[in-house]
Amino acid sequence: MRRPIIYKSHLAGGGELALRLTRCADTWLATPPDAEEQARISAAAQLLTEQRSLSHEMHRDEEAFNTFSLELFREATFAPLHLSAALVGKIIAKYGEPPIVEAEAEAASFSDYLRHAVHSIATPNNRRFLAVQLRRTLPIYTQAARWREAIAIDSNAFRTSLGHEVTPFLAQMTLAGLADYYAAEE
Repeated sequence: MRRPIIYKSHLAGGGELALRLTRCADTWLATPPDAEEQARISAAAQLLTEQRSLSHEMHRDEEAFNTFSLELFREATFAPLHLSAALVGKIIAKYGEPPIVEAEAEAASFSDYLRHAVHSIATPNNRRFLAVQLRRTLPIYTQAARWREAIAIDSNAFRTSLGHEVTPFLAQMTLAGLADYYAAEE
């Protein structure tokens, strides 16, 4: 019998998989959401549908949207979603140490490294789970009427859960995970 693609216990986020994939231990993202949190996420998603015109405006320039998303995911709110030391260790075991970039001409080698790193850990199950964890932050931004940020979260969660794209969310969580990994080693 074939194993399920993703277990029902993983559909809401939190739990053992969250601890294996991210640095969310001892945070609210480590435990699965209760019914109240799930209701807040649904309400936030519903509120976001009222912001369609802003969403269309933001998506007109994909490069600017991706840059905005990268900046957003540097906020402390997303620190628990940085990749875990175990995942970063797997990346380093497979691809070696990331290249040190000292000149603009060398930036492409680091971009290639990051792209390969994301693809190596972003299996379909991991993508779906990380997207679910990301969506759990949506109510924080809708309640504060930070619509641009909420749109970026929702869009990145959707793009992360589907396909093979290296989304701004996955890129930033991988980059931050690498930084955390090396900071812990010092």
